[in-house]
This record gives sequence, structure tokens and C-alpha cells, in this order.
Amino acid sequence: MRIAHISDLHICGKHKRENISKVKKLIQHALENGAQHFVITGDISDNADEKDFNVFKEVLKKFDLYRSDKTTIVIGNHDIFGGPQTAQDVFNFPAKCMNTNYHEKIAKFVDHFKELFENTIRPHDELYFPFAKVFKDVLLVGLNTNAEYSRFKNPFASNGQVSKVQRQFLKMILLKKEFDEKVKIVLTHHHFYPKNVASHSSEGTLWNKIENYTMKLRGKKKLMKTFIEHDVKLVLHGHSHEMKEYYREGIRFVNSGGAVENHMKDSIGMFLINAFPFEISTDVLSLPVKTRTKSQEKIIVSLAS
Repeated sequence: MRIAHISDLHICGKHKRENISKVKKLIQHALENGAQHFVITGDISDNADEKDFNVFKEVLKKFDLYRSDKTTIVIGNHDIFGGPQTAQDVFNFPAKCMNTNYHEKIAKFVDHFKELFENTIRPHDELYFPFAKVFKDVLLVGLNTNAEYSRFKNPFASNGQVSKVQRQFLKMILLKKEFDEKVKIVLTHHHFYPKNVASHSSEGTLWNKIENYTMKLRGKKKLMKTFIEHDVKLVLHGHSHEMKEYYREGIRFVNSGGAVENHMKDSIGMFLINAFPFEISTDVLSLPVKTRTKSQEKIIVSLAS
């Protein structure tokens, strides 16, 4: 199975209209390179806006990908809480997060993309994550790694945590005998970087310390133990905006968080993954993009207002 992995699209009709065209280019490029299935690991919308979800849905429909057998998605923190766009938003963001109904947002996200959740294995109708999709050689398992808002533990609504219930059902799925010969791939939004290691672009800086406090996944050890015990071969994620592949405890991790927004302003990219029972290989596909001047960005924002 040839999987195109893209993450952190951050579609925003008002402030980031260029991201829509970037996503279209990436999808087209992936299809031209033989992608059979698309995995999007969260932060589809930049501001948890249903209008942005609709835009993404229409993009998938345009490429005949709005089908469960063609596309799999998991939810990111921006899909639940959004994010600040202006200075005023920064001031109001904590109150917005406190007033966000976490469980309702997750239910609405799944309902909005319900066609992509068809033919999935789920614990029961009212529990949306984890879910599993079965293909000929591959088992995809999607988790919700987003923590609920907390003033002290999750002050920027960007930290992660996987509930005990999710972990229990994850084990149940991975234990099924019929999946023994499948390539087991887990999809999350949050990364599994070792403690005190953040993105390479900010390593050793004050931002590194902030990132470690505000973008971490709590309970990684328990998840890692489950992955090891049940022969998970690959974890796909985003959250940190970089293109990165790394190993922990023999498990391969692939981060496509820099697919659309990254420190390389002149390019976009994705991972293309070949997943077969006896071999997993990855390729990075990149595309050049034209960068706009600040004056051009102001014009786009004024037209969108």
C-alpha cells in the first residue's frame, strides 16, 4: 500500500488562504507519484471553523478522495480549540478554550467527515477514537491524542494525552488474531520526541523550552509499551511543523507536520510511504512554492474580510 502522509494543513479562509492551494498541489503531486491512500494527521482547520472543514471536504471530492477507502483523518488540537490569529485573539484565547465543549467538538468533527469514518472498527457508536481500518496488508488505527483544556496542564490547548479508555480499546484492536499478519500503523496528532527534544529548528533556545511545556504528549511511555507489545511498526503524526523521521524502541515515527507550514518558506512536502508486510520504506516528496510579499498578503486578507 502506498500512503501519502500530510499533516497540519491549517486551512483558514480568512488568514491563510494560500494553504488551500498548497494542499491541492500536494494531493495532485502525491497522486502523480502513485499514492493509493491519504492519511491526514490533524489540524485540518487553523481555527476549528466548519467553513474550513467544508473547504477541505470539497478538495477531497475534487480528487475523488472523499471516501473511507481513500482517505483517513485524525483530529488535531486546532480542530478542537482553534488558535489565535491576532493580538486580540491571543488575549481572548484562554477564555475561548475554557468555553469550548471538548467532547462536542470531537463529535462534530467526526460527523462532519462521517463518510471518512465509514467501515471502521470502533468500540461502540458513542466512542469515536480509537478506530481502525483494515486493508489487504495494512491496519490503520487512529487515536485522539488531544488533551482537554487546563489552565495549568494545558494552558495553550496544545498538549496531548490519550485516555485510559482509548488505551484499553487500542489494545483490544491490536490483539485481534486476524490482524497478526497486517502492517500495524498508528495515527496520532502529537509527536513522540524524547523528553527535552523539540523541533530541530528551535533546539537549544527559549522556544525549545516553551515547546516542551506546551506541545508535549503525556503518557508516551504507556503508549510506547503498547506499541512494542503488539508489534506496531509505524506511527504517523504531525503537530511539530517539520518533516522528520526517527526511531524509538525500534518503532519508526514519521512527522509530516511541516507539509504546508514550515521554516522552509519556499517549499511544501509530504512523506510517501510504502507499507508492505516485509518492508516499510519512505520517500519525501517536495514542491517549490512562490512566496508572497507582505503587501500581497495584506491585499489577500482585505479581500477575504
